[in-house]
Amino acid sequence: MVDVNILKSHPDKKLFAHIDGVRDGIKVLMKGLEIPRYGELATIFHDIGKINPIFQDKLAKKTVIGYSHHAYLSAFIFYGFCLKNDNIKFIEEFLKGKFSQSDLMAIIVLIAKHHGHLPDFIPTSSLENEPYIISQQEIKELYSFNSTYLYHLPIKEYLEHYFKESADSDFSFLLEDKRLKEAFYEKLLFYPIENKLALDYFLNTQFSFASLILSDKNDAKDSELLQLDKKKIIEFSKIYPKQIELYISKYNSDTALNILRTQIRIEAVSNIDYLLNNDERVFELTAPTGSGKTIMLLSLAAKIIEKKGPLRILYSIPFLSITEQVEKEVLEIFRDYSDEHFIQRIDSKSDDNRFNDLQKELDNNPTPEKINELESLVFQQDTFSYPFIITTFVQFFETLLSNKNGTLLKLPNFANCIFLIDEIQALPPRLYAFFVAYLNKFCQKFNSYAIISTATQPDFNLQDKREIKSFFHDYELPKNLLDHNKYFSDVTFNRYQIELKENTYDIQKLTTEIIRENNSVLIILNTIDDSKLLFKSLIDEGLVNDEVYLLNTHFIPEDRNEKIRIVKERLKKGLKTILVSTQLIEAGVDIDFPIIYRDFAPISSIVQSAGRCNRNGKLNSGKVILFNLVRNGKKRADLIYGLGKDKDILDFTKRVLSESYYEENELLDVQKDFFNRISDELKFGQHSQAKGKLDFDFINDIKECAYEKIGKFQLIDEQEYGIVKQYFVVKNNNDLRFEYLLDLSIEIEQLTKSKNKDWTQIRLTSLKINSLLKDMSNRIVSVRLKKNDIPPLCQNNKDFNGLFKISPDSYSFEKGVDIEGEDFIL
Repeated sequence: MVDVNILKSHPDKKLFAHIDGVRDGIKVLMKGLEIPRYGELATIFHDIGKINPIFQDKLAKKTVIGYSHHAYLSAFIFYGFCLKNDNIKFIEEFLKGKFSQSDLMAIIVLIAKHHGHLPDFIPTSSLENEPYIISQQEIKELYSFNSTYLYHLPIKEYLEHYFKESADSDFSFLLEDKRLKEAFYEKLLFYPIENKLALDYFLNTQFSFASLILSDKNDAKDSELLQLDKKKIIEFSKIYPKQIELYISKYNSDTALNILRTQIRIEAVSNIDYLLNNDERVFELTAPTGSGKTIMLLSLAAKIIEKKGPLRILYSIPFLSITEQVEKEVLEIFRDYSDEHFIQRIDSKSDDNRFNDLQKELDNNPTPEKINELESLVFQQDTFSYPFIITTFVQFFETLLSNKNGTLLKLPNFANCIFLIDEIQALPPRLYAFFVAYLNKFCQKFNSYAIISTATQPDFNLQDKREIKSFFHDYELPKNLLDHNKYFSDVTFNRYQIELKENTYDIQKLTTEIIRENNSVLIILNTIDDSKLLFKSLIDEGLVNDEVYLLNTHFIPEDRNEKIRIVKERLKKGLKTILVSTQLIEAGVDIDFPIIYRDFAPISSIVQSAGRCNRNGKLNSGKVILFNLVRNGKKRADLIYGLGKDKDILDFTKRVLSESYYEENELLDVQKDFFNRISDELKFGQHSQAKGKLDFDFINDIKECAYEKIGKFQLIDEQEYGIVKQYFVVKNNNDLRFEYLLDLSIEIEQLTKSKNKDWTQIRLTSLKINSLLKDMSNRIVSVRLKKNDIPPLCQNNKDFNGLFKISPDSYSFEKGVDIEGEDFIL
């Protein structure tokens, strides 16, 4: 018999050492959480299939013939283990509860799929290659496994290492039983009707899977990240409240607006202090635009840490364009601790000075230690293993619903966390209450807290339907941290008047009115195409480039930030400035114009746009003009928002805006009316997605554990808004970074195709590519192209994973990407 103590999980690691390491990691991730121990039990079995001698030969780089996979063999062995009655009793003691068919399915899937993705538990052929939870083709290959090998596997010896006498490990003979094989092949079925607490089960399974794969990868890398991460959070939590308090003490409170901001913040912090005593976890912060919500959110997080102990902070923002701004303010607060690397912005454009420094050291001295250190840093970012994370809604909400292996590496670090969710009204309106109720349950289960911030007060009540109330049976509305009416009605926050224009505008009429204003004006339009046409029209009328600016997502991040800086500086100096923008200016951009023109849009967008008008209250009253832009005889708002799933949203806005004039402090009641209509009239938790032709009914999909289907959810629908294409804009003629990137891609392709693979060099080249892409990110523009759009001219047809180098003639600081198409929205 083989000595199980010498078997390996990886070329340089003993199997038992790996299992013990993964199990320790699971315990770290699950500590203090009251959820079933699916992950820990699956850990013991997830690599038992590696006792297969063919797998051991493969690890030793011997030529092998036969079945060498391990995940399905591991799942099959666990299934056989469960057929012994004594083992069912053992499992129930381990899980501290009854062991149901649903529990069996969860653990089987965790084991079988730990190198893949979570599947649908009731799959259909339209979404899966085959309508089975686990692959029947893989099972057929498993059953071809030589029966002599199977019977003589040291299963008993392996399991006795963990269970001693507490479980019956002598069941190898069952694995050749025809009935067992047929049952494993055909009868691994999931019955939703038996699942009384569907949301709990869905979350338990997803979180356990995520914890298993994170701990597995962590141990395979010989990483200490899980333990170090907990230590870092404790260190950061010790200094966090004091640094916030110190930063606030430097605030100038000599204006009426700043005095009111301080009053609002103190009231919100006092209220959360009281509510935390009652173990409340989800809070609503509704405050007027310009009331200082960023620093308010940070202060509220400080109070939670003071009361509840060390917790990670995850600050989530709807738009990529705002993350850098929030990061800048947070880094300023903690600049004395910059060497500790507590804070990290993680999005498609984020940078990391430590990563850059390591890459330079690696270029000069490519040692294995430096390679490991750099790979650890990549793993740290992939798993959100920082005390303070700043990220986008896409990263946050798509992770919550994900089934993907790589994405779910983040999910365990959503436990023991404070979620600061800014501008939640940017979510699809049909999903406001669903996501808040989902977050409420997540926070209850995983010791987390959420502060949901908005200036528009969506309605988070559940619809009064039995199925919804039963599904979210323990849902409570987020606790209000402020008296809404008190502050929205304050004269200090009555900073502008909205005028609704009855007559429609075309580009020429809009141009004429803007010029006639003879003042600084911000114009916010619904599409990129409209913004470009208006900008051109203003230039054609004689306005010069240092007076009028264009801002949309067809500019590289570096230029967008520079434009905002220039505009703010000009406004500060009192210079007439006209900014033509799209909705990216709506939320989080601290900019202050005396006059705003806004093309018609849903009420939440209108209020956010108006929040850029007389923001700091320096004028008696600002002016917001709400109009309908028309092109080719059609209202642009109807074209963008008035079709398909958004038709009702725009119709609700038209109905609630029944007057011609509104003061800012009258808008709260208008918004309440709008959001009440959404809550009452739209179908709860349902969402249509053009990509994949998917119709989500999230309550039913969760009941069926449709992980694969739900994992296809996109916050930004690619088919509706276009597929993202990326283009690199050179800084000057000496900028050869794109060419270097292509050289590296050729190098790594040659390395991976080589018979004698140099894995050290492969890792080194991969890290160089990652580092170079980070360095280039601020000069990469993302463009969403639809089917008939004509892409910009590129210098050549060569690309790196869909990244092209744009021709200098196709981009400028003034106009952005030169591209022909219709109705670019994002």
